[in-house]
Amino acid sequence: MNLQFNYQTLRKFTAITAAAAAFLSVCGCTPVQQNSPFLDQQASEFIGTTTSETTIPTTTTTTTITTTELTGPEFSEIPLEIPYVDICETELIYQAEDIELTAAFETDNTKTDYTGSGYIKGLTGTLQNTFAFKAEIPASQHYDITIVICADNGAECTLLLNDEEITDIAAEANENFVSVTVPGIFMDAGENTISICQKDGEMFLDCMELRNNTSLVPNRDIQAVSCDPEASPEVLRLLSFLCDSYGGRIISGQHVSGSADIEIEHIVKTAGKYPAIRFDDMYPYSSNGGEPEFAGITDSCINWSERGGIVGLMWHWYAPSGEPKTLAMSESFSLSAMTGYQELALLSQEKLGEMAENGEISSECLALIKDIDTVSAELKKLCDADIPVLWRPLHQAGSGLYWWESEGSDAYRWLWNLLFTRMTEYHSLHNLIWVWNGNDTAYVPDTSKFDIASADIYLAENEETGSGYEAFYALQEIAPNKLLSLSESSSLPNLPLMFRDGSVWSYFGLWYEPYLTQEDNGFVTSEQLISFYNSEGVLTREDYISYCELYDSEAETVTTATEENFGYDE
Repeated sequence: MNLQFNYQTLRKFTAITAAAAAFLSVCGCTPVQQNSPFLDQQASEFIGTTTSETTIPTTTTTTTITTTELTGPEFSEIPLEIPYVDICETELIYQAEDIELTAAFETDNTKTDYTGSGYIKGLTGTLQNTFAFKAEIPASQHYDITIVICADNGAECTLLLNDEEITDIAAEANENFVSVTVPGIFMDAGENTISICQKDGEMFLDCMELRNNTSLVPNRDIQAVSCDPEASPEVLRLLSFLCDSYGGRIISGQHVSGSADIEIEHIVKTAGKYPAIRFDDMYPYSSNGGEPEFAGITDSCINWSERGGIVGLMWHWYAPSGEPKTLAMSESFSLSAMTGYQELALLSQEKLGEMAENGEISSECLALIKDIDTVSAELKKLCDADIPVLWRPLHQAGSGLYWWESEGSDAYRWLWNLLFTRMTEYHSLHNLIWVWNGNDTAYVPDTSKFDIASADIYLAENEETGSGYEAFYALQEIAPNKLLSLSESSSLPNLPLMFRDGSVWSYFGLWYEPYLTQEDNGFVTSEQLISFYNSEGVLTREDYISYCELYDSEAETVTTATEENFGYDE
């Protein structure tokens, strides 16, 4: 019997990316933590406290728009040095009873389904003791590590590689030996130590098996086709840029805390380059708690686009009625109560108002659609200006912490469909590239209604994001034919490891304070910014400008040739 990992459900403050969790339950990869600085602030406000370490932009300070082009230091392009990978077919088996045992362990053979001449006992949570295998690795490549274990009453242990934790393993109560596989762990050739540290319960260990990994293969054959059949030419151009670069280079992005763009200024003055994508938040346009009259988000986006950058937008949507919060803690607004309403997306506000007065729909439902219309009006300004938008609404589906996804997948998918239909068909917003940000297969919308799937990775200070391959391949399982992006992160991804592991995200978005602008914050250093933004593996705003110029030039050439072939007059 082959038993794969069964990880705990994702919870945003402390647990793993649930996109990875769904995949990990099948494959057993390393957990990836996530949380949300914005959510931290929301939570502290909800319970009547504030935190000093999380800064949320205020709607009254979004009127200063950065228009001056900054100059920073110049650096030579830094070559991308990818660790050598030697693909070598491997199958190694290490019997636990053949290892020289310490006094804590002894060999046993009273069970019947072991391999070899027996198994060892003595791994106990009481002692928190560790059993180590010394493995001679033939080639530097990715391996699947399988341990064959038995835990009569259930147990938990930690798997380590050369004294560094890989992941926790929870073994359910079972009187028989089962195989637990952790896929895709990179090991250098030579001697490596793979250890099992017991955390809880008692466990019997039969053997460890090592095989070269063949399952974690990135899908790069993604076509530049929009989920919106009427997508604007600018959307198709941006999609082409995303698809053409996918797997070869990662596109840089930065979340901003306000229209002053202090984060982008910090990057330029430190690394000498502009990020390609500027991410902002539409939360001020929520009617219940926001202040649309003071918001300057749209003007900032237009300004950024005019300067050659890519616009990315999310929406921390305050509940349309009741507590003006994004959190699911407030029970004064229920999304699931609305899912019985059908065919509302194409009705006018006047008609919807009449329905609300007649009791055909609830006042909460009317408020919800009015919010969508308010944000759509702002997005329409960008549409009229021919500005494509990486649009990420209803984010972190499956985390259970936001009102729009906390009442189950049916309610969430109903809202996604309503939002998509009203924006694309009723408001004719054909400038949007739809980004689904979630962590559970049950929450995935119809694949014809989004273009990109994304994950968020937040780790503790001084803990590197690495390649994020666990979340990458988890997300690929959930959305196998979509571009994959790292929509939020607390640190910069490790470029050499990202290319080594095949987890080259389409783009990433580093969150703002405290992760970027605070010196010695344990998340991003000036040296890391310089090496990242000047790496040949990273695309910046200048690269996007050059791509657009070439794309437009080729499109004009094709158009001219077509007109000549068909004898069109000037």
